[in-house]
Amino acid sequence: MNIDRLQIVLPWPDSRLMPNRKNGRHWGATAEAKAQARGDGMKAAMASLRGNRVGFDRRIPLRVTFVAPNKRKRDLDNLLGAMKHALDGIAMYLGVDDSQFRPITLDDGLDKEKKGFVLVELG
Repeated sequence: MNIDRLQIVLPWPDSRLMPNRKNGRHWGATAEAKAQARGDGMKAAMASLRGNRVGFDRRIPLRVTFVAPNKRKRDLDNLLGAMKHALDGIAMYLGVDDSQFRPITLDDGLDKEKKGFVLVELG
């Protein structure tokens, strides 16, 4: 079946991937976290599709909601930067170019279970 909307739940981003925390570190210091995030994105996309196929146009509206584990103040563009590799994994699994993710809408919320997660909605 072809679907035009997809919801994907990802784990809260690894703090090593936050652009504001890199501070000139060698690229190898974050390589493992990047690979893990990319794999998480691919696995979550596969689980969300449940055997269906996507039928997106050239532009794919993307809404990313960061559901935080606590009330600490966070920078949304920093969080989006930390999600780059997970979004790359989603795009790879779907067979689309991540440049098609337009427009991008960011939002936040608070997780009542205090675990934190990221809700990615496509379409």
